[in-house]
Formats: sequence, C-alpha cells, structure tokens
Amino acid sequence: MKFVAAVAALLAAGSAQAVVSFTSIAFDVAPGAGETVVLDFESATPPAGYTITGANFGYYTGTTGGIAAAPAQDDTQYLAVLGGGSATITLPTAIKSFSLYIGSIDAYNSITFNGTGGYTQTLTGADLTATPNGDQGAAATNRRYFFDFGGDRVTSITLSSEANSFEVDNLATAVVPEPATWAMFILGFGLVGSAVRRRRGINTVAA
Repeated sequence: MKFVAAVAALLAAGSAQAVVSFTSIAFDVAPGAGETVVLDFESATPPAGYTITGANFGYYTGTTGGIAAAPAQDDTQYLAVLGGGSATITLPTAIKSFSLYIGSIDAYNSITFNGTGGYTQTLTGADLTATPNGDQGAAATNRRYFFDFGGDRVTSITLSSEANSFEVDNLATAVVPEPATWAMFILGFGLVGSAVRRRRGINTVAA
C-alpha cells in the first residue's frame, strides 16, 4: 500500500504558505531515484558536514523493552528519541527533498522541517499515518517516507517525541547543486559551444 498525503500550513502573519508533500511505502524500501543514504546512524559521530544535537535521544540496535523498538525488519543501529526529547539533524547543504525510514509510528511523534527564508513545517504521527498506534511490525506504522518541499529548501530536521519513542533509520537525500555549481555547468557548456563554432569557422587548405 502506498500512502499519499499533502499538508499545508499558514505560518506567521505576512509569510508565504509553506507546503510539504509526501508519499510512503511499507518498510525500509530503497531510497528514491537519485537519493543516497547519508545517515545510517551506525555511529554516534555523523559524517562530515552533518550534526545531530538535542537531548534525550540515543542509538540502539534491536528492541529495548519500554525504551526503543527497532523499526520493522531493521537489524542495524537506529536513532531513537525518547519521551520529552528531541534530536535536530543539521544538513551540510539545503535540500528540496529526502526520504527516511520511520518505525512504529506513534501519534505523539513529530518531525519538524526548518529551512531558508524562515520556512518551518511540523508533521505529527497522526499526519503520517491513519493508525499511529506504535505497532512494531505493521506495514501502516513502519514505512519509508519521501518528503518534498516544492520550491522551499530545508536545512535541518528536528525529531521530537512526547513519550518513548520515535525511531528512525537510513536518511537519504539528493543533493541540490549550489548556484556556483550551476554557473560552472553553464560556463562549461558555453565554452564547448564556442569551441565548436570556432572549429566550424576554420577553413583548411591542402598544399
């Protein structure tokens, strides 16, 4: 089953309407086209350029009764935010989309996206699935979510939970080229075009 939803919220007075759309697929399927897993939470030290800060969160493997439950079919280390805690993942570059495997979704779990130009949007477990009951094995509560921010760009993601726990794994992104990178592409294409035109303008005379 594929679950599709779109959520929109009007932010502070005078601000533009922020929209986040998402789809989801049961269990930890492969990331989307063009995406690469950038955070697998196998180490408490994230890759260069990423930071994870907050309080009352940790890294677990398997299920620890009453504390954290491994996302369904996930036997690797994952991130769990415990009751009253939060974990903010700061990204090295602004992104327009990403995907994340979320396990045993509860109504009291929430994910907040923060981005450029004051963009912010929060989704709760009840926004993510129609049955946010924390089931540790059901397809409805253990899913890879594919988030898209349209014309907005996100620079950090905050995971919060009012009670134990909010478990996630294998965050994947597709990097948005920086403006300077696009400029280099355009310049490169221009130089190639100029070279082709020059070659066409050269007349070769045989002796």
